Amino acid sequence: MGAEEEPLYRNFISRIDIDRGINALEYLNFISMEDEKFAEFKNDIFSSNDAIELNLIKNNAYKEAIILAIKKESEKERILREFLIDEQKTFGGSKLFYLNGNFDKILVLAVPGSMEGKLSMVIQRLNKINEKISRLNMKIRKGNFEIYEKRIRMHDKKDRIIDMINKNLRL
Repeated sequence: MGAEEEPLYRNFISRIDIDRGINALEYLNFISMEDEKFAEFKNDIFSSNDAIELNLIKNNAYKEAIILAIKKESEKERILREFLIDEQKTFGGSKLFYLNGNFDKILVLAVPGSMEGKLSMVIQRLNKINEKISRLNMKIRKGNFEIYEKRIRMHDKKDRIIDMINKNLRL
């Protein structure tokens, strides 16, 4: 059986990370959601959101905003997008944060004086996503080792190299 017929090793999933550069973060005090800074988030704001949240937005109750940039290596992962979409809603159906169309920025809106609490909740959600990714990566690691065990009899140097990377490279 040739190497092409064997299952391939899977790559690990990158954890979600926020760009911590001072210029990557935007903090805004604003009067209206009509500000052009929010244009790239409009689709997410007005789709699949609950009535209470939409009412707060339409009545301009929110006066503070933070826009966080997702680090470049994280933005390409399809599974991260799915996790972000899953985790952005509260139990009541409101969205805790909003995503732009490229899934490379997060918008957090808050009423005056509540930004720290809201941002803390968003960070907890991002940590929850990273815990899910860690569990998935453990499964991938196990699956890769099982593939390696099946292919070990082929004595392929590439298999040994990949196994060494899988076992020793920290994510």
